[in-house]
Amino acid sequence: MRYLQDTFLPSYAGAIDAGTGTVMVDSGSINGVPATASHYLLTTLLRDRLGFKGVVISDFGDVPALASTYHIAPDLAGAAALAVNAGVDMTMLPFNADQWQAAMQQDVKNGSITIARINEAVRRILTLKFEVGLFDHPMVDASAANAEVKAGRDVALTAARESITLLRNQNNVLPLSPSANVVVTGPSADSMTNQLGGWSVSWQGVFGAGHVCCMGPPDQIPPGTTVLQGMKSEDPNVVSAPDQATAVQDAASADAVVVAVGEKAYAEGLGDNPAPQLTPSQKDLISALEATGKPVIVVVIAGRPVGIGPAEHADGLLMAYQGSTEAGQAVADVIFGKVNPSGKLPVSWPSDAATPGGDFNGGAPSPLGDQPKFFDLLPATSFGQGSGYNPLYPFGFGLSYTTFQTSGLSATSSVSRDGTVTASFTVTNTGSRAGTDIVPVYVHQPVSAVLVPNQRLVGFARVSLDPGQSKTVQVSFPVTELAVTPGDIQGTGSPQLELGAYQAQVGAMSAGFTIHR
Repeated sequence: MRYLQDTFLPSYAGAIDAGTGTVMVDSGSINGVPATASHYLLTTLLRDRLGFKGVVISDFGDVPALASTYHIAPDLAGAAALAVNAGVDMTMLPFNADQWQAAMQQDVKNGSITIARINEAVRRILTLKFEVGLFDHPMVDASAANAEVKAGRDVALTAARESITLLRNQNNVLPLSPSANVVVTGPSADSMTNQLGGWSVSWQGVFGAGHVCCMGPPDQIPPGTTVLQGMKSEDPNVVSAPDQATAVQDAASADAVVVAVGEKAYAEGLGDNPAPQLTPSQKDLISALEATGKPVIVVVIAGRPVGIGPAEHADGLLMAYQGSTEAGQAVADVIFGKVNPSGKLPVSWPSDAATPGGDFNGGAPSPLGDQPKFFDLLPATSFGQGSGYNPLYPFGFGLSYTTFQTSGLSATSSVSRDGTVTASFTVTNTGSRAGTDIVPVYVHQPVSAVLVPNQRLVGFARVSLDPGQSKTVQVSFPVTELAVTPGDIQGTGSPQLELGAYQAQVGAMSAGFTIHR
C-alpha cells in the first residue's frame, strides 16, 4: 500500500487537482481485493484523501466479473452492490442494460444499495453531462465530422517535434544535409497505421493486428504524413527501398540510410510482452545496412522501449514513439536539422530487453524479464548481474544538436510543512545552434524513516536558447509532494511529510533545504 500511495498516486493527484472529470477503475486487484469492489481505493483514497469530485466508471464488464471471474459475489446483483457501495458511479456494461437495471432494482428492494447512494451517483453523472454540453448538443453534427478529423494537425506536429528523442548521434552524423542522397526503408517508413497507437481509430489501431472489434471502423486512416513522405518533402534526393535487397543495393550510391522500424499498434492485453523487441527481420535489415559501411540512422516508431539489437550500434538512433499522424514530418524535420531535438525519455530504456545471449551489456547474457529499469529504485543491498539501475538509456536521457551547461543552483533554505521550495539555476547554450534543454529537478533525502528513492523528480524547466545565450530559471514545488506513508509494513495511513534536511539536485549540483513545522 505504501508503494501505491507514495509512488503512483501522486501523479493521479496532479490530474485530479487539474480538474479531471472522470476516473476509470483498474481491472486488477490489490492485496486480494478487486479494485472495482474496493471502498478503500474508490472512496477513502480517491475521494476522501485525493479530493476527487467527478464520476467513477468501471472498465469494460468489470462489475459482472466480480461474480464470473473473481467469484467474490454470487451473481450480478451481488456484484453490483459491491461495486456501487465501493464507489462506482457508472458501470461499463453496454450490451445487457436490462440485466443491470433488474439487478439494481433487486439490490434496492433488499436494502443492499440505498436510494441515497443511487441519487449520489446519478447526480454526479448528470452534472458531468451538463458540464460537457450533452444536453445542449445531444446529437453529433455529421457534416462537421471530417473537419474534426483533420483539425489539430499543427498541434500534433508540434507535439511530435518536441517529443522525438535523439538517443545516439555518432560523429555528429545528424543532421543530414537537405540535399543528401538518402535511402529510406523499413516496415514503418511509409506506414500511417504504425504511427498511430491502439485506440487511435479502433481498439487495436487502424487495421491493428487483424483483430476484429466493435470499438470503431477499422478502415478509416486519418490524413497525415509518413516518414517517407516527410523525408521526400524536405529532400528531392530521397529514394524509397521497399525491401532489404533493394535497400542494400541503393545504399552503395547513398550518403546515408534511414530505416524506420518498431511495433504495430496494440492495446491492453494483446500488447503485453515481457521483453518487447524488434522482429528478427528488422534486426537483419539493420545489420545488412550497417554492413554496407554507410551511415545508418534508425528511427524507432513504437509505444515503448524495445530491444533494438544491432541498432544499438547505429550511427544515429531516434525514438519517435507512436507520434501521431504528423510523426513522419517531425522525423524528417529532426533528421534534416529543421528542428533541433529536445525530447527526453519519460521511461528508462532497459539494458536487457534483448534475447538471451544479449545484444546489450557488451554481448553478455541478458535474462529476459529483468525489466524495466525503474529510475526511482528503492535502496537495496543486492548486487550482481541484473540488479541495480543500469539501463541502456536512463530516464530523462536525450541528446541535442547543441550543448548546454547548468550552473548556480540555489534553493529556498527553510520552508514550513505546507510551503513551497523554489530552485533557481542558470542554463547556458554552449554550442553553435539554437536549441531547447529540458532540465529536471530532483530531491534527495539523506535520512528517512522509510525507504525512499535516492532521487525524486519534483519538476523540470524547458529552456530555449540561442548559441551563447544564458537564462536563469526557477522551478517551484510544494513540499507536500515529498510526503510518505509512515509506520511499519502494514501502514495504510495518509502520507505525511517528514521534517528535517533535504537536497534539491540539478545535474551534479545540490542545494540543501530544511522542512520545519
